[in-house]
Amino acid sequence: MTALSLYSLSDEVERLLSSEDAFDAETGELSPDLVAALDATKDKAANVCAYILNRDAEIVAIEAHEAKIAAHKAVIVRKQERLREYLAMNMKRTGITEISANDGTFKAKLYIERDASVEIYDEKQIPAQFMTTPKPPEPKPSKAEIGKALKAGTDVPGARIVKRDRLTIS
Repeated sequence: MTALSLYSLSDEVERLLSSEDAFDAETGELSPDLVAALDATKDKAANVCAYILNRDAEIVAIEAHEAKIAAHKAVIVRKQERLREYLAMNMKRTGITEISANDGTFKAKLYIERDASVEIYDEKQIPAQFMTTPKPPEPKPSKAEIGKALKAGTDVPGARIVKRDRLTIS
């Protein structure tokens, strides 16, 4: 015997309800076939509900696991960042700019003040000519324009170029 789907059972109930045999002519009660089809439909619907609830619980468990894994990843990433900062700081303090493994499996290289970026330390001081007009109502500083001006020797109040070291490990 094959299990009937909820859809098939619903079709059967609809067919029986629209037929002349849906109700007993003498008593006016539902026919035994219709009662059996309704009971089977209710049982199948209850099983579908239970399955949905089970899958909902599985989704909640997966989301909790994802959050746990994301938190664990964040801890590892932050530790890696601190270790890189620690290594770069101590290489700079001692004047060491390159470290290689004895077996050649890796190399660390420190580039002193290699990267430069614009830092906005007081947005209120930035002149209007260096502000963009984005879709939100408030203008924002254009770091690209400010960077060009600072590199050309123009003073831009509220902004400066900051140089940072870069550590590469390969």
